Amino acid sequence: MKKPYIFAHRGAMGYEIENSLASFKTAVEMGAGIESDIRLTADKRLVCFHDASFQIGDKWHSINNLTCKELKTISFPDNRKVPHLRDVFQEFDSGCKNLRYSFDIGSRKAALGIISLAKKFKILDKIEITDTSDKVLYSIRRKDKEVNLVLSVPYHITEINQNTVNFEKLKDHNINVLNLKSNRAKEKNFRNIIDHGFKCYVWNINGKGRMKKTLRLRYKDEIVSAMYTNYPDVLIEIRDNFFS
Repeated sequence: MKKPYIFAHRGAMGYEIENSLASFKTAVEMGAGIESDIRLTADKRLVCFHDASFQIGDKWHSINNLTCKELKTISFPDNRKVPHLRDVFQEFDSGCKNLRYSFDIGSRKAALGIISLAKKFKILDKIEITDTSDKVLYSIRRKDKEVNLVLSVPYHITEINQNTVNFEKLKDHNINVLNLKSNRAKEKNFRNIIDHGFKCYVWNINGKGRMKKTLRLRYKDEIVSAMYTNYPDVLIEIRDNFFS
């Protein structure tokens, strides 16, 4: 049985500044994949940043109203430097055969930009794009038949079944993974996902108890396929001990 793949949420943000090159490097050194949020600047550059807008002092800034150059000149309280996605791909372009990327998109246009850039680096097969909107994912699929798409189950959905998730339409668009927040990763939901022929990912797994509970989910010889955490080294150690 394969072990669950571990994604470092916004990089190893339990140890480094989130969505920074340092957090991504630490994640890869720990043996994890990279999860990041991708947004478009005013000049259509792809940057790794979680929020659509942010406040410094009394002033609010919106990512889509700033050029990439303007964004890089802003002094953040934590001294972060916002990386361009190209910088991330270049950093790990070689020597990371098992590295996978999971990108939470700020917009459909950001997703199409990710796909285009990934194709230039010839790593489209290592990319997964996640969003809470099935309609956004369907529109992305119409533009690209190959990219891996993942539906992050919207927060308001607490029970996974045929009344809350359109499994057949997702399959029609070759979307075969549901991504659950950890407090939704219950036995019943997990079984319903597997019974409908989907893989299950779980995010927001940071405490050791939650890590172990998620690793115990097993049904019809299926396990949680991927897990997202701020502490990839901790989860990797627990996972490896669990499957030894």
